[in-house]
Amino acid sequence: MQSVYNLSRSMLLLLSCIFATLAAATLEVRLTSPTRIYLTNAKGDLHIPANSAVYKKGKEGHFSIARTFTIELPAGQYTLTAEKGPEYEPFRTQFTLAESQTLAIEPTLPHRIPMNRRGWYSADLHNHRKLEDMPLLLLTEDLNFAPTLTDWIWEGRPNSTPPANLAPIQRIDATHSFTTIDKEIERLMHGPGAIDLIGLKATIPFEGDWLYPPNSHFAALAHKQGAYVDAEKIMWRDVPALVALGHIDFAGVVHNHFNRHAVLLETDRWGMAPKDKPEYRTPEGMALWTLDIYYRLLNCGFHLPVSAGSASGVMPSPIGYNRVYAHLDSPFTVPAFLAAMKQGRSFATNGPMLFLTLDGKHPGDTIALTTGRKLTGRIDVETTGTLDRIELIHNGRIINTSSHSFSFEFATNTAGWITARAFEKNTPSPRYAQSSPIYLTKTGQSAVNPEDARYFIQWLEREAAMYRAETRFRSAKHRQAMVDFFEQALAVYRKLAAQPPASNPRP
Repeated sequence: MQSVYNLSRSMLLLLSCIFATLAAATLEVRLTSPTRIYLTNAKGDLHIPANSAVYKKGKEGHFSIARTFTIELPAGQYTLTAEKGPEYEPFRTQFTLAESQTLAIEPTLPHRIPMNRRGWYSADLHNHRKLEDMPLLLLTEDLNFAPTLTDWIWEGRPNSTPPANLAPIQRIDATHSFTTIDKEIERLMHGPGAIDLIGLKATIPFEGDWLYPPNSHFAALAHKQGAYVDAEKIMWRDVPALVALGHIDFAGVVHNHFNRHAVLLETDRWGMAPKDKPEYRTPEGMALWTLDIYYRLLNCGFHLPVSAGSASGVMPSPIGYNRVYAHLDSPFTVPAFLAAMKQGRSFATNGPMLFLTLDGKHPGDTIALTTGRKLTGRIDVETTGTLDRIELIHNGRIINTSSHSFSFEFATNTAGWITARAFEKNTPSPRYAQSSPIYLTKTGQSAVNPEDARYFIQWLEREAAMYRAETRFRSAKHRQAMVDFFEQALAVYRKLAAQPPASNPRP
């Protein structure tokens, strides 16, 4: 009797497997290039085929895949979204699969804004994805360059270590490359902040702790190699000091507090500057706060290009969600791209493509002002989203606003800078772009606004006082080194604040 029962049970299991196989539906997704895919059922569960790079972080769940794939799915309702970065129009469809049905879908993602053809190349400077996935990920997002922060110091200790025996630059094809031994030194809360060392030729050892040494130490070692230093968020407590002392090559104004789903508004506990206006405590206010700090640094006379990064691998965004574009007059290479970044021929974005010209000059260039001279310029914005507004900024003031691309005339006798920004609308997280400045000079006139220098004096005096009282230093010598770092920067800002008032002080 038991043997008959076991046989019957086995037959039932076999029959259930056969019927389940018969009941399953088959989906074939035909792709023409590597693509990021969101394939979810009615409950929002992600379905993943073989041979894909899967990413799940918070609300973000997707896979990147190089080619056409086939997957068996239970009967039911599904949504498929295909994306390929901000230059491409996304594809989205909803469909119902019946039992045993076979369905083929061919996503179309028109390349609406072909940036490489115009000499513009993209990078995500803050990336924690796996090295082995990088070739697929860059081609999926059509992202030209990404440093891979394999050498990551987190709160004073190594969180990851770089690979051995790998060339620093890995070339995928003529327009896509990544680097392998880039370093992030991230010491938050009571630490100085975070910097990324980009384009290193050799590893830089971390000899220190959560508080010591100042980030200027590591920045100097990176520059000695010919590498670059990115202030990955412009709001860290030590950024104004690093900028004043010449340690920063570009600064993050579209950063990883903006992800595909939301904005991280918490800043104080991470060791960032206080938000000094109530309007900064909103999602769009987070972007405006970031940009206002950036404008204040420009108003102190510093030439500071923009950068951008997503922290994919840590944050709920695909790689390349936040990216910076640099314009090259030569074929793409990593050294040429980083040199263009340093020059400031760039804009940072997580949506709009932003192009600024003034009297034939571009971001990173300088124009010498003469009395009575009227300048002509143009701002063009292209986006696969919905544009809200474009703003022209002179020395921190909005001087022109439009809902579409526009030409303008501009006359000023005031040295300083001019830049542009653009915002999309109807997005859960601000989608915006910010260009690097075009600099304006006038004989015998300073470009410094002492009011903004005083703002950073208050900032750095607050930080120096905090470190004087800090009890967690390993030695008094270490404490004094950090205090001295801030005092050296304070000397720069005090000198700037002593200059005559600017003719157009900020409101």
